[in-house]
Amino acid sequence: MAGSGGGQSPVWPAASQPASRRELGRTYRGWLGYANRTPVQPRELRYGSREFRAASDLARRLPYSPRVTTVLGNVLRDPALIRIVVDIWRLPVVDLRVRLADVDAWFGAFVGPADRTMRSMRWAHAVLELPAAEKPYLAGRPKQALRTNLRHARKVGVASSRIPTYEAWFEAASVVMGARHDGPDAIRELSEPEPGQHVAYYVARDADETPLAFARVALFDRFAVLFTMLSRLDRHPSASWARYHLHTFLALDLGRTGVRHLLVGPALREPAGTQYFQHLLGYRVRNLRVKVIESGAA
Repeated sequence: MAGSGGGQSPVWPAASQPASRRELGRTYRGWLGYANRTPVQPRELRYGSREFRAASDLARRLPYSPRVTTVLGNVLRDPALIRIVVDIWRLPVVDLRVRLADVDAWFGAFVGPADRTMRSMRWAHAVLELPAAEKPYLAGRPKQALRTNLRHARKVGVASSRIPTYEAWFEAASVVMGARHDGPDAIRELSEPEPGQHVAYYVARDADETPLAFARVALFDRFAVLFTMLSRLDRHPSASWARYHLHTFLALDLGRTGVRHLLVGPALREPAGTQYFQHLLGYRVRNLRVKVIESGAA
């Protein structure tokens, strides 16, 4: 899929050699002074903007680590990146409550094992505030491209549905995977859910009932995580339109059942094509504040 366009991403200078302890301390104090002088207001890091591209460039260059000290150490060696870190730090925050039983069932896949007894932050995730009705979700100029893709999908007879059983979903998903280059080896990754894991299954088909795309969503009460979404590679552009149709269908389906937010992971490390897909669907970059609660809590 095409990228978000709009020019070249900035190339930030890398440090030629490790900074001295005195230089690191001076940079750190300057960073704190900048943050303290700036009012702490929620700041939008919009998909496709210059700031977003710069932040993506930073995220892709830094080694992945949940430790703040690791990220801080890299930033202190490249002072030009301080503004990007501040932009991420000032993103709007979404509060999520996760039942302890869900943490145990998913083995910390979406919330870390250290989060069992404390709040934790997840930085710069792609989050969609789920709609309860189609008309307001598709309204406005930013959704023009999405409306066009949906119109193409409907014109060729694409229809999406929620599949009630894993077995029926796996049968349709296997057809899609069989049409992909990595399909035969990847089918085994479509494993059946473990006990305690709540999953919703979705499939998009053409007018002849041939599966074009599939998705599955982990359910966590008031929020959900889209952790699988793939389409055929041999049915372009119908399969591409089917992805937009399928995602719109599942977003509305979840929103109408009371789910408030759909998550798909860190936004800044995704390929440009995936970021563009998320942008057209209405995702926003948000920090997540996760709190684990007792399984019986409301």
